[in-house]
Amino acid sequence: MGPSFESKKRPYARWIRRWPSAILWTVLAIAATAVAARLLAPSYVHRAINRRLSQIPGYAGHVGDIGLHLWRGAYRIDDIEIVKSNGKVPEPFFTASRIDFSVAWRDLFRGRFVSDIYVTDGRLVFLHGPSDETSQLTADHRWQDAINDIFPIDIAHLEIKGGIIRFVDTTREPRVDVAIQDIEVIATGLRNRPSETGDVFPAKIDISGRSLGNGQLRLHAKLEPLAVQPHFELAVELKKVSLPALNDLLRAYVGIDASRGQFEIFGQMAMQKGHYEGYVKPFLDHVDFKNFDNDKKNIGERIWKSAVVAVLELFKNSETKQLATRVPFSGDAQGLDVKTLRTIANGLHHGFVKALSQGFEGTIHPDNANSKLPPTSPAGPKPAAKATPQH
Repeated sequence: MGPSFESKKRPYARWIRRWPSAILWTVLAIAATAVAARLLAPSYVHRAINRRLSQIPGYAGHVGDIGLHLWRGAYRIDDIEIVKSNGKVPEPFFTASRIDFSVAWRDLFRGRFVSDIYVTDGRLVFLHGPSDETSQLTADHRWQDAINDIFPIDIAHLEIKGGIIRFVDTTREPRVDVAIQDIEVIATGLRNRPSETGDVFPAKIDISGRSLGNGQLRLHAKLEPLAVQPHFELAVELKKVSLPALNDLLRAYVGIDASRGQFEIFGQMAMQKGHYEGYVKPFLDHVDFKNFDNDKKNIGERIWKSAVVAVLELFKNSETKQLATRVPFSGDAQGLDVKTLRTIANGLHHGFVKALSQGFEGTIHPDNANSKLPPTSPAGPKPAAKATPQH
């Protein structure tokens, strides 16, 4: 008679029973220790991260939950919040519903130990108040040190979904509150060097978002992240912004109101060998300003508004009904040089001679006009389709 069904089903049971009892208890102890460590590790990591966030000078932070995923060398932070600890700033400096940090296995097989980071619903708020205590405007080395401790492996790939960046200025009347929403970022090759095939810029960054006034923001950058000095090239565009939606901003900083019109801006910049140069081209299309006859402001403010509108009307192209100019700039670590006279001349040329073309102009050559840097893509960002890890 052949072996029973039970013996066929569980041959390992007889094999385990032959082990010496000392080995069996050792294996069981190791297994129990591993299980206990797995259960306790999230709590330990949770406390360690909260402790590190509480040590940022001038700020306090905490995370809601931690999830470990040992099978892919990853951990997840849920509901992170960082606030200014003096209690005088009403808005958190940074929040995110989830940050996922994992080892980049594709690079590990190539002998490089780097990481991927995915951020969901990240929110960053810069606030300008009447004093340093009521402001939060900078991200200095304190943040770099904390990020290095929480995410100790060099970041090679970064993705952000659903991001928001706000700027609030409470020192102006009316109060300024502008934001870029629905931000998506895909950054690749952040720890790469130029390739042997001649790719000067191994890293790519694509950013898209939606501004106040329903404008469409796109930024595309190429860079050499491991260069001794910054070496990059970028192009940015903001299109189809409804100008009346910016009236609080216009009243606060310029003292005028728009009744209709559309705003667009294009710019490029490049840097190498410590020197940068670039340009921005702002366009105001079919813009009209509010009538000041019944304005309740004082006579000085009314004269100022009338003068600003008169100058803007002077620069308007009679055929395209656009206001536009080209603002060239250059500089280095010592400072920025904006070519003011050239900017005025460009505005007059647009208004009376030939309208500026909307869009990008091609490659910017910093430091050396003969250097052939790869041109920035005029099409702007084209984020690759890549799903955020699901848990």
